[in-house]
Amino acid sequence: MTTDAPPLLAVSGLAKAFSGVPALRGVDLDVRAGEVHGLLGANGSGKSTLIKILAGFHEADAGTVTVGGRTVRSPFGPRGLRDHGLGFVHQDLGLAGAGTVLEHVALDSCGGAAGWRRVNWRAERRRVGDLLDRFEIEVDPDAAIDTLSPVQRAMVAVVRAVGAQELSSDGSGQILILDEPTVFLPRHEVGLLFDLLRRLRDRGDAVLLVSHDLDEILEVTDRVTVFRNGTMAGTRTTAGSTRDDLVQLILGTRDEHVPKGSATVHRDRPAVLAARGLRGSRVRELDLDLFEGEVVGVTGLAGSGFEELPELLFGARPAAAGTVEHGGREMSRPSPARSMANGVVLIPADRKGQGGALELSVLENMSLPFLAGRARGLSVDWRGLRRRTQDTCDRLGVLPANPRALFGHLSGGNQQKALLGKWMDTEPKVMLLAEPTQGVDVGARREIFTLIRSAVAKGMGVLCATSDYEQLVEMADRVIVLDGGRISAEITGADITKDVLASAVYAEEAS
Repeated sequence: MTTDAPPLLAVSGLAKAFSGVPALRGVDLDVRAGEVHGLLGANGSGKSTLIKILAGFHEADAGTVTVGGRTVRSPFGPRGLRDHGLGFVHQDLGLAGAGTVLEHVALDSCGGAAGWRRVNWRAERRRVGDLLDRFEIEVDPDAAIDTLSPVQRAMVAVVRAVGAQELSSDGSGQILILDEPTVFLPRHEVGLLFDLLRRLRDRGDAVLLVSHDLDEILEVTDRVTVFRNGTMAGTRTTAGSTRDDLVQLILGTRDEHVPKGSATVHRDRPAVLAARGLRGSRVRELDLDLFEGEVVGVTGLAGSGFEELPELLFGARPAAAGTVEHGGREMSRPSPARSMANGVVLIPADRKGQGGALELSVLENMSLPFLAGRARGLSVDWRGLRRRTQDTCDRLGVLPANPRALFGHLSGGNQQKALLGKWMDTEPKVMLLAEPTQGVDVGARREIFTLIRSAVAKGMGVLCATSDYEQLVEMADRVIVLDGGRISAEITGADITKDVLASAVYAEEAS
């Protein structure tokens, strides 16, 4: 990492307010050549606002931005700082599934010019092949995006951004900004993306990695900056920092954990949810019981079947064989409608694609389970629904606490709290969770754990499918590990630790 040269990117005194409410309060940040720099902060800390200013989506109210030692005057325009060597990879990657790798990269060199241009496909193919070879990515340029694995898509998005930077810059070091690129990646593939980031760093580029995952930040970054409430809480050298140090900067306290408390599991009563001989695409002949007042975690390697289990139990994914019981009622073919009628709800991992409607308001999203009960002919009691939504937002700390706000404008943590609140208001007997804190900061994560444990203490049964061992340690009373679609281990009580979970998950692979 170069320390004597000016930073490739320097932000000084950057400020931005929306309707008089400050989002950034004069933050400073510098990113140097040859480093991976982490950016952390709770939801609403200002991270996204900073990225959107650099990308040209927002205009700063005050402050300066310097790239390669030269101050760039605002407004930056719709292309932001892309013409100054900044590249952006957003959480959704910005890739069209039907398009090929070659077409995506060619779009950056040919699609931005006015008028008609003939694409020199031979030259573009050489350029794409060179980019892929240079960064050791084994992907066919003619492959459609939706045929690639999740990590291949992420790496293609990164290489595409690098290629676009090289076309627009003056040949000096490049700056790549990645906003939560690992959220939808299987945990075992994250390392492949990190290898690519290290290769960028080693050639003298700068990477700004925005993340909520403290372990990832500690693993791959050289320095880390933390925002809190629109201000800069501090910058640390990663090698000399611990997880507790980062939590202290993010929350103002070192305590990120929620006391789990003792579970009161009612095994003397029928299971609130059970499966017998359940079989899906990955799951094989699975037997499972979930009782009142417990959290059962389900984990395993990618492809082991833990990812599809909540959808099989809910009926969102048809089972090939077996039965599911809800409160003693046996069903060979559960459906979402029958599951919800029996008090079983599902919060899927993809909250943006499957959990909520981004274009609808918070009110409309949170009212869906109650519309039938509030409708009289063609009339809907929106006043009553609005009061319910407002009460839930206030109780759970959903921000902004405005039922009219678009659901898609909420941060990830606030979206998840809204979804949890919506379904908890139905007073379910069983909640099925898939990666419930994926892409959520440590503060919102703590609030979500508190909500779930509070509902469990009142008798709800929870099944939580996740690859996040830390989450299972904090939440679960019992953890089952799947291997090849079958239960390979069950861990309970004080034995639920990250080391024990990792050993159980990787036991078959090691043998």
